[in-house]
Amino acid sequence: MEQLTALDSQFLYTQTDDNFTHITVLLNFDGPADETESEVDGAVLCVYLQQKLQHHPIYRRRLMRLPAELDYPYWVDDKDFNHEEHFAVYGLNDPGGWRQLREAVSAIHSQPMDMTRPLWDVTLFTGVHCNGAHRNGFTIAMRLHHVAIDGIGITKLMAYLTSPESPAEALPTAAVLPWKTVAFNAASNRLRNSLKFSRSLYKSRSVISDATKHYLQTKPSERKSVPVCRFNTSVKGEKIFDVTRVNFSELNALRALHRGATVNDVVLAICAGALRRYLAHHAELPSQSLVAWVPVNARSTAGGNNTDSGNSISAFTAPIYTDIADPAARLAKIHAATQRGKADKAGAGLVLDLTKCLPATEQYLFSRALNASSAAASACNLFVSNVPGPAQPIKFAGHQLESMFGLPPLGEGMGLFIATPSYNGSLYFNVISTENILPDIEYFMTCIQASFADYQEKLASRQS
Repeated sequence: MEQLTALDSQFLYTQTDDNFTHITVLLNFDGPADETESEVDGAVLCVYLQQKLQHHPIYRRRLMRLPAELDYPYWVDDKDFNHEEHFAVYGLNDPGGWRQLREAVSAIHSQPMDMTRPLWDVTLFTGVHCNGAHRNGFTIAMRLHHVAIDGIGITKLMAYLTSPESPAEALPTAAVLPWKTVAFNAASNRLRNSLKFSRSLYKSRSVISDATKHYLQTKPSERKSVPVCRFNTSVKGEKIFDVTRVNFSELNALRALHRGATVNDVVLAICAGALRRYLAHHAELPSQSLVAWVPVNARSTAGGNNTDSGNSISAFTAPIYTDIADPAARLAKIHAATQRGKADKAGAGLVLDLTKCLPATEQYLFSRALNASSAAASACNLFVSNVPGPAQPIKFAGHQLESMFGLPPLGEGMGLFIATPSYNGSLYFNVISTENILPDIEYFMTCIQASFADYQEKLASRQS
């Protein structure tokens, strides 16, 4: 049995009855160039995928939670595991276009997962006519609970699933700990985590003290705050999404607008321009800048915590300067803000570091309090996450992958997530929200393209 970490458990404890913390990954494949070829066999593809998945820890394990959350949950082998319960094949509704695919995937993403089984499932859609230049393509929609894996882990899993390697053998069944051992671990873990939290709090005392002094010495009118925004409301109801593509090399070239700017800075700047245009259109643009929550990969490149499962992330918050009209000036300010955010020992990163040390019961209560108070809305307005994907074209069971999308979970009071995975020369702006918050999501996608065009025009004027 393997025990969840505190960070993994946060994604379990923050889930509610109407907001779920799983991720849906879309792998989109074009149809055959020769229209005389028959449609793909969904059942055969599911068998191939099932054989490939057997190597991964998520395949057979389910959660075992302790009474009253006395300790963090364990992963245990599912004795009743039946892989057929995790696969479904559907023909996409006519005419098989992007709208039909979006609606079908949104419906799946909006449904809860069965938390008593291994936390993954696959829906394969055939008859998809919007995945490229040809008809009769297919899309694999794979849901994975965030408690089991993060964005980098998913990227590594997708790379394996689409690799030409032979399917691996299933992992051996993990030994089950007796309840006496589980109870002993709960008591010792509680003591250990309490000590870790105390040490972390002590080590952070100067940071907390400085932040408190700065806050108290700053006039109330001069204190930085997160503006009121339509995105900071309840995320109940069905989730919606849309995707727009930009050329990665063209986006990368925009870094020349400011020395030292990163791809992530450019992504944030384009998002900021789109938000500025969208909110101004609705006469809702605040005078203060919106603030973004930016996840950061915390995996070590030299070994250590570098597994394909579980979560290893940190985060920071940063203003994205939606109050600045000039694209280049906005990018410069965003670059400075992200550099400060990465180096800052306070804020979102400090909160994550401290909560990683909480005993399970306190972690559970803290997470429930966050949901009840929608406290995240007081720290930021939206999530923006950039996860690099494969740079070269890859294949799955002989079919070339056309595009790769992702639908992450929303947070309570945090009704907009912009995820920007890249693949094979393209970067995709994946926008996830709800119908109530973003009823005109198609218009928002045009705002992203308009913001991208603004930056291209700014670069062209500099170079001319």
